[in-house]
Amino acid sequence: MVVLERRIYKKIEYYLYHYHQIRREVEQEKQDIIEAGGRDIVEWGGGVSYHSDPTASKAVKLARPDLIEKEKWLKVIEDTIQHFQGTEKGRLLQKKYFDQLGERHICQELHIERATYYNWRNEIVLYTALLAVQEGLIKV
Repeated sequence: MVVLERRIYKKIEYYLYHYHQIRREVEQEKQDIIEAGGRDIVEWGGGVSYHSDPTASKAVKLARPDLIEKEKWLKVIEDTIQHFQGTEKGRLLQKKYFDQLGERHICQELHIERATYYNWRNEIVLYTALLAVQEGLIKV
């Protein structure tokens, strides 16, 4: 059995729990950047005439490292959802991280023991960790 560091485990669970919120924030932030008018873009060109390129400024803002990292995490979570879709583990993923139901409630609904619940949860987090490693988001 593979054991992840506690901080990595918690980081992965954070992105699982907050997937929908992060998706909305990223989409809103990108929309705000795209819709920003010329006056909203404060950066000016460095030349003598102080001309700026609003399109380039928007592209640079859309390529910010923090925005790119969030998009990578969203892709990792979406790939995890896709991998477990249509399975009992997929139902656990939905109920635990998106519906945020408790352990007992999930065990009753899925007709599983606590040990199975924890094994499946660990498998989901481990799979997510492997995808995150592939994207360069974490180092194990």
